[in-house]
Amino acid sequence: MSPDERRRPSSQGAIEFPLRRSALAWPFVGLFAPGRHVARIDPDAIEVRVGLLGNASIPLRLVDRVSTMRWPWWAGVGVRIGRGLVAFVPASGDAAVLELAEDIPTRAPLRWRTRRIVIGVEDVEAFADALAKARRA
Repeated sequence: MSPDERRRPSSQGAIEFPLRRSALAWPFVGLFAPGRHVARIDPDAIEVRVGLLGNASIPLRLVDRVSTMRWPWWAGVGVRIGRGLVAFVPASGDAAVLELAEDIPTRAPLRWRTRRIVIGVEDVEAFADALAKARRA
């Protein structure tokens, strides 16, 4: 299946980007977060949900900067609280890094406030492009 086929526009103008998955991590992540994990760009916000492990609703108006990073395998997978960030990364690999203008509440799985969120989507470049378009709209 191509990346374009995996991205799914919804009737409300949202676009869903699947999070990258790892077969090795499935026994750990899948137990608490069964089903499909996506980052959804809505007209007003980015919604990220990884089952019972965590979620975030990120207002588009607060996104100051988008960059990329390589999430290392040794940092763990799932939903992580790290040094100054919250990560939604069901697998290691390329990820989008969102720098925010102010702290927002997240659940990872504990409630946490952060200005920096890492999202391990399958197609980081397409996610960044869609986010840029949504911010301009």
